[in-house]
Amino acid sequence: MRFEWFVASRYLRSRRKQSFISIISIISIGGVALGVATVILVSAVLDGVEQGLKERFLANEAHVVFRLHDSSFFSNYQKHISQIETIDEVVATSPVIWAQSAVFQERSDTIQDVIYIKGIDPVEEDKVTGFSKFVDGSTALQDSQYIENARLIRDETITGGIVLGGRLAARLGVIKGDVLRLIVNLAKHPVNESMLIPDLANFVVIGFYESELAVYDNNFGFIHIDAAQKMYNKPNQVNTIFVRLTDAELAPRTARQIEDKVQFSVLEGMPDARTWMEMQAPLFSALRLEKIATVIIEALIILVASFNIASTLIMTVMEKTKDVGALRTLGASRGNIMRIFIIQGSVIGMLGTLLGTVLGLVLCWLLSYNSVRPSYWYAVVLIVPIFLQVLIALRRIIPRRKGWVFAIGILWLIAIGFALYCAVTPISLADLGLSQVYQMNQLPIQVNWFFVVFINILSFLICWLATLYPAWQAANLKPVEALQHE
Repeated sequence: MRFEWFVASRYLRSRRKQSFISIISIISIGGVALGVATVILVSAVLDGVEQGLKERFLANEAHVVFRLHDSSFFSNYQKHISQIETIDEVVATSPVIWAQSAVFQERSDTIQDVIYIKGIDPVEEDKVTGFSKFVDGSTALQDSQYIENARLIRDETITGGIVLGGRLAARLGVIKGDVLRLIVNLAKHPVNESMLIPDLANFVVIGFYESELAVYDNNFGFIHIDAAQKMYNKPNQVNTIFVRLTDAELAPRTARQIEDKVQFSVLEGMPDARTWMEMQAPLFSALRLEKIATVIIEALIILVASFNIASTLIMTVMEKTKDVGALRTLGASRGNIMRIFIIQGSVIGMLGTLLGTVLGLVLCWLLSYNSVRPSYWYAVVLIVPIFLQVLIALRRIIPRRKGWVFAIGILWLIAIGFALYCAVTPISLADLGLSQVYQMNQLPIQVNWFFVVFINILSFLICWLATLYPAWQAANLKPVEALQHE
């Protein structure tokens, strides 16, 4: 063992009269560990939320949405689809009628809500957004048994079936088989022009859309494209084409290609191809900004912990002034003295960083591991006797049998691990009432291993820099002044 390492290890394991410094060293290690664990955990949560939202949006949305600038209807859409499908990156397309409509039930005489209506071809829509995967019920928007039953028992025209977002259906209080009335437009009364007559279309609820994405589950209704064309009196016309690509990240380049490929006349209007990134840009920009701000704040926690290391070393230098003088008298150079204290602070920083990394990763695993856990009271029952045993050992056994330190330390770690396993469980956003805000039912966790390595290097670097001034101060002590009172 090198001379500097030997002396630094002796200083880290202070004798009983210097135990105050050892306690501060343990606090410093704990401060760095908590800072690193917090950074890793917060980063994993933010990455998980961002990735979870991205996956859900891409599962429910097209990579590119093609329409006219004024969202008006255009004819001959089959030709435009053929032109779009000639692009290499395009996997599938789906014609869609996208509109809004007021809605109320057959037993109600007042408007209950305003929802988005999406007229689709279920087969083509499946290729683009996987529509049927999220439907609880029937996807037969034209010939469902619910539609046939409604036509038999009602003497009013049934336009077709509708799949409602699950949360929307719960809010409206409807079940499968109920009839919803959609207001297509408002026309002036032929006699009294100040009065408006609603043009209605009746749809039977045949299923619920359950995507775990609140923007869809809370606001959308899906009908067949033929029924939508009939409802809006736009035969053989659509106002939107959904496009799916081989890779969602290619959307910006492909969108420009689509705009160049598909040409409209001046009378029809200007084409507009928008990517999923553009449509969700505010959300993901806010997440990235939140992530940057959070990481900066958490990095400051590590910086504060590094001040504890500097304080510990300064106190050690003050405590070991006579030792430093003796070492210098025996021939130790200023470089040797400086390296002793740099090693001592670096060991504290490294231990804190490694313990924090382990703690952060364990917490990430526990927050993402779905299983039935024992009650945390078991952990309390287990920890209390072990804690008492540790106190007894510290008081009686350890001074005479230092081999017990390792065994009791292992027991203590097992107890802490079991307590964490019992207490830390996946966070249900649905139970907290936040699923609509965060667009998911459970808080997702995704560890970014590159960031874990980066934060380890950054933490160790900050802790190492904190050792330089105390080490320099120790190296500049003059042997005569250090030993003058001996």
